[in-house]
Amino acid sequence: MLFASHVIVFMCFVAYATSQTYTAVGLTDCGSKNVQINRLTFLPMPVIQPGEGTLSFAASTTEFIKGVIKADLKIVRTVSGIKLPISCYIVEGEKVGSCSYPDLCALMKRLAPMENGCPANLLEHNIDCECPVDITTKNIDIEIDVTIPKAPEAASWLSVGDFDVNIKATVDDGHWPWHKTKYLTRANWTSALKADTSTSKVRQPVWIVFYYLTYCGFCKLAEPGWEAAAQYATGWSRYLRLGAYDCASESSSQNDICEDEGYPQWRIFCPLTNSTQLAFNSERRSSNTKPEDVLMWSIKKLNKIAHVCYGKTWPVRHVIEPQSMDDLNRIIPRNYKSFQLFVSDDILLYSLYVLNNSKTVYKEPIFRLHTTNPVKPGVSLWKGSRNEHGEITLEPMDSTQAMKQFVLNVHNSSHSDKVENEKPGALKPTLTDVDSTVVWMVNKDLRRKLPTLFEDVKSWLNVLHTYYPGSDNIKTFLYDLINFMNDRTTLTSKELQNYINSTSIIKLPDIKFDHCNGSDPTKRGYTCGLWLLFHSMTVKQALLAEDNKLPSNAKPTDVIVPIREFVRKFFLCEECVKHFTNMTSNAEHEISSYKENVLYLWRGHNKVNERLRNEELSSDPAWPKVPFPTKQECNTCVRQVDENNDATEFDENEVYNYLKEYYDIQKTSSKSSTIVHEQYSLMILLFSLLTIVRF
Repeated sequence: MLFASHVIVFMCFVAYATSQTYTAVGLTDCGSKNVQINRLTFLPMPVIQPGEGTLSFAASTTEFIKGVIKADLKIVRTVSGIKLPISCYIVEGEKVGSCSYPDLCALMKRLAPMENGCPANLLEHNIDCECPVDITTKNIDIEIDVTIPKAPEAASWLSVGDFDVNIKATVDDGHWPWHKTKYLTRANWTSALKADTSTSKVRQPVWIVFYYLTYCGFCKLAEPGWEAAAQYATGWSRYLRLGAYDCASESSSQNDICEDEGYPQWRIFCPLTNSTQLAFNSERRSSNTKPEDVLMWSIKKLNKIAHVCYGKTWPVRHVIEPQSMDDLNRIIPRNYKSFQLFVSDDILLYSLYVLNNSKTVYKEPIFRLHTTNPVKPGVSLWKGSRNEHGEITLEPMDSTQAMKQFVLNVHNSSHSDKVENEKPGALKPTLTDVDSTVVWMVNKDLRRKLPTLFEDVKSWLNVLHTYYPGSDNIKTFLYDLINFMNDRTTLTSKELQNYINSTSIIKLPDIKFDHCNGSDPTKRGYTCGLWLLFHSMTVKQALLAEDNKLPSNAKPTDVIVPIREFVRKFFLCEECVKHFTNMTSNAEHEISSYKENVLYLWRGHNKVNERLRNEELSSDPAWPKVPFPTKQECNTCVRQVDENNDATEFDENEVYNYLKEYYDIQKTSSKSSTIVHEQYSLMILLFSLLTIVRF
């Protein structure tokens, strides 16, 4: 199915660029049932570059456009009647031409950042220029002024010929394909979770929300179990629903939904108070923890706060204690013509039984008795009814199913499609990788901990600036930010954001990973960038020591210990924090030289890879977690390999020399041969993004 408007919406996010004078633009919709293109024009015609123009389009859809937009592009160039298919090329690290694009929105933001924010005429249509896209309007009518730049000489091949560009786009509704779990976003948070208080009855269920981070491997391991729990709970929606929210999607200026206490975490959202309470966090987990344990703990917690969270209509009732049938007749409200008695001391089994009957429990309530009650002792289930005289009679029910142990089917298929083992990113680290890591770090991890950890933020920034291996631009930004913070006694998250947006003379670049680009948006990225940053900081410290450029009071542990403290205080994946801090807990006593500092972190990283290499959800098949470096990467580093050609023994002197070369990112990046003009790659890409265009 062809979703034409999905692509055209994104054309409006960027400047339209061409390499010649075009006289016409046209579009053909190949029969999409969900999208109708009403208008697509560009004025003035003919288009002349460089120059100004107005792109205008109108579209109607039968559904909202929400999620990650993936696209497959095919371009054919016709010259003198001869059709010449265009191949897929890599230009400055980006794919252009007849290629497959896993996320058009993220691609547009990388190639054409909007320095002044999202244009007002897009915001008016609920298009916020954020990824993943969440457009909640079905009628789009937009005009946007664009500047057409002068095309580079390298694009001269576009000056002759007609071009047919065909694109097939699909929309994934989230980074993970939640099927039974409600995928929550900032756009649907209020509408999905907020209670309707216009009547005396609460019309929204209580929510148990799985808060996760897309880059958190431990979060990904918990996802199939949570899906299984949600599948089990599909019939509970009248009173209780299960959702998931990606806290990594929180923008730098918004952090009012997530509770940054370590991820993953499961929280109870109370519709009556519009507040959350922690139900279960990863610290409670062990290797023996089952998905049902998480859900059971959450329900147990919910039962304790239900009167605040839901009100009197919560169907799980307090135990009743009748001493006789007359007592029971008095306790059960007379307006109930039928009810059930659940006789058990297990509050969780009782809660599950009530929720599994939630479609009828509001008509036929279920009361609980202790097994030692004098009316119907022992574990059992009874059907109660009142006759025309108001007297109660009890009949036994089949309690076999009700009393069964709670077990989930967690044999879920992997959340990710199988991908080819083709590395999507650069083979070696780049300045862009570490720069993007710092931009993410400042905007998210550090900002979230202000003002509470103000002094810790300053301390880390000083270490980061001293040993920063990235671009001079980011190093200057860090220097200015430190001076700004030194003049203050505290700093709020909002004040930091105002500094970044308005005060700082250095404008932070958009996040774009090269070497750390994963095969899908949930792979590599920020966590990969952190490892690169940490390794390259230890290498830079060692190189400064070899050149006698360190101060006399410098110590080899001046980098690794602050790195450990950064992870402990600021990184949000709780399981990752536990493993990293345990691994480096004795660093002060184990490291005595700058060389050893480099090798210490290298050994630790290989141990992490060994632990995670078989975890499908947290690993990228395009970048298998094997001992580094491989024999192919550094033949002299590896002394021995196993039957899989994985290194089992290293020459650490050779490894040290290799790491110095590999993580000296300034030196590595200077050797890059990406000479192609950036405007050229942008021009070719945007040229490719019309659905069916004939010039």
